Amino acid sequence: MHLILSLILFFNPFGDKTPASGARHDFHTSLTEINYNPASKSLEITIRVFTDDLESALMKFGGKKVFINTTTKDKHDPLIEQYVSKHFALLSPQKELKKGEYLGRETEADATWLYYEIPNCQSIKGYTLMNDIMQELFDDQTNLVNIIYPKDKKTIIYNAKVKSSVFPF
Repeated sequence: MHLILSLILFFNPFGDKTPASGARHDFHTSLTEINYNPASKSLEITIRVFTDDLESALMKFGGKKVFINTTTKDKHDPLIEQYVSKHFALLSPQKELKKGEYLGRETEADATWLYYEIPNCQSIKGYTLMNDIMQELFDDQTNLVNIIYPKDKKTIIYNAKVKSSVFPF
């Protein structure tokens, strides 16, 4: 019996999805899409992250255990807003912080989508985007950002070496 239990624990038939560890994954990435809305002259931002990574980041940031539920609002939304504000920022050429408004989130399965809007962004030439989301947790964290402005699409990759970049327009 001990031999069978030892083999089960050694080979771990659950892969990395053990009940104690949650739905783990071998890569750490976020995907952000920034769309310019010419009607409102704003940037509409969607950030997709792994929910378990977001919970870990919030726990480290806030000092308390965090479980994000699938409802659209919960007690952790203010903490999410504070965390993203610290790790995702847009600076004008004059080094003025362009504050985003947290609109909410959606959570399903293993992913959470965070929604933001930054008003008054008629021109983003010379703007700098800083994105070090979850890089304090994972050395291999990669944050992909797709920027659509006005109809052109560019991608910026952020990682341990690249934490900020001037918009490529």
